[in-house]
Amino acid sequence: MDRSDMAFFDAIFPERISREAEGGPRFLTSKAYASGGQRITNRDATYPKHEYSIAHPPRAQADFEALRAFFYVVGGDADAFRFKDWSDFRGRVDNTTATPVAGVANTWQLCRTYTFGSRQFIRPIYKLAAGCQVIRVRDGVETVLTAAPDVSTGRVVIAGHAAGDVYRWSGEFHVPVAFKDPAAVWRVLGGHKLITEWSGIELEEVRL
Repeated sequence: MDRSDMAFFDAIFPERISREAEGGPRFLTSKAYASGGQRITNRDATYPKHEYSIAHPPRAQADFEALRAFFYVVGGDADAFRFKDWSDFRGRVDNTTATPVAGVANTWQLCRTYTFGSRQFIRPIYKLAAGCQVIRVRDGVETVLTAAPDVSTGRVVIAGHAAGDVYRWSGEFHVPVAFKDPAAVWRVLGGHKLITEWSGIELEEVRL
């Protein structure tokens, strides 16, 4: 659900636990079938939302303690936070771009590009990790810009733009997500270590 009043906790979900996640993008589409059997589809939203499920229990009690504390400080499903999708967290010069932000002078949105054959999908990236660099390609020459992108919005202000300039970037990025459920359900396993299990954790991407 999109919630404009959702607060954002600018911290990353425990990375040792996010390694266990399953999930990916889900497109919002609708479909119908004509009387002749033809399949008719419509993309109801330009961009998909990513969803993740963590079905495996923490491997150590320290992992559970971090996860429980994280759940408390974000208020269950109240606040969003950063999540590292280990399958797709790096932007490289050969798979990124930047697009002009409509109505905002000299401002560009950093994006991740996915190319297959003659088609290309451009995904805006809003939550950058620290250390991202923006590269300008002018007349085939690459130059690293001194302008630093905003890690909270994925935007960068660029001065001296000239027609034909192309911008790319490199660095890591995160997905803004929130817990789907306001409740947590865990149980203490037997054995002398008394490891606490919390399975079935569901996360969903949010638009902020």
